[in-house]
Amino acid sequence: MEPGESWAYRARGVDPLVEVRVLSQGAQTPARVLVRFVSDEFEGKEEWVPPARLKVPWGEAAEFQAREERWERVSSAGPHREDPREYAASEIFDEYVDSELATINYRDGDSITIKQPMVLAALLGLRVEQLTDYPEAFIVDGAVVAPWPATLLVARTVAEQNAERVLGRVQTEEKKARYAAIHGEHLSRGRRQDHIPPEISEEVDRDYGRPVRDVLRSWCGAENVERFDELAELRKEIERVGDVAQNAIDALRAHGHAALASQLEGELGTPVEMLRTDRPHG
Repeated sequence: MEPGESWAYRARGVDPLVEVRVLSQGAQTPARVLVRFVSDEFEGKEEWVPPARLKVPWGEAAEFQAREERWERVSSAGPHREDPREYAASEIFDEYVDSELATINYRDGDSITIKQPMVLAALLGLRVEQLTDYPEAFIVDGAVVAPWPATLLVARTVAEQNAERVLGRVQTEEKKARYAAIHGEHLSRGRRQDHIPPEISEEVDRDYGRPVRDVLRSWCGAENVERFDELAELRKEIERVGDVAQNAIDALRAHGHAALASQLEGELGTPVEMLRTDRPHG
């Protein structure tokens, strides 16, 4: 910005753009620009302002305003702050969605920027219109920006396609939460070790962690959840059988029946240690 140029000025995000003319650049830090407000209502007001308040050259103000209005419309469809679906979607995108295909716009109502709509739709088994056909959607730099319903659709579909991994992660987090509710947690901050009391850990999990896990489980689909829970119970039983088998074989060896112990291991058809392996995600 040079002296004599007209720029669109705004002090706060809620303020309208107004035209100012640049008079001079300040020589001190932090940086400041001396401007004169053009409209008669300001009566020739001059003020030193931060350069960041000068958004675009005044000739581009209408385009800048239209762009902001598009973002405001797409953002308005997003969830309220602290909505557990927001955090659940973030986990799904971070872990399972290629950022070259799509990303969440966290500061814009959790809208989604889809860089390759056709590819993403094919991977998810969706019609591309399901990702892009929204009144609030628009194009920026060749990518489609779509509102929260598109973000939600992608997150739910990806969660269901990766249900076993997602549910395994949920199971792991549940175990950590149960442990923290009994023993508390230790947090490292540089050289400093802080202990979070059990009651605080339980409260935080109840308010934030558990709701997110509930959302993730629901996104995986009832059939996948039921199948995962059945497998978890089956793994418990396999582990119990493995313990029984190992105890019997150890007892035989201890009493001098090594050959019979080895024979039993062979007849099991699966190494006993495999039976005793911890359940996945545990």
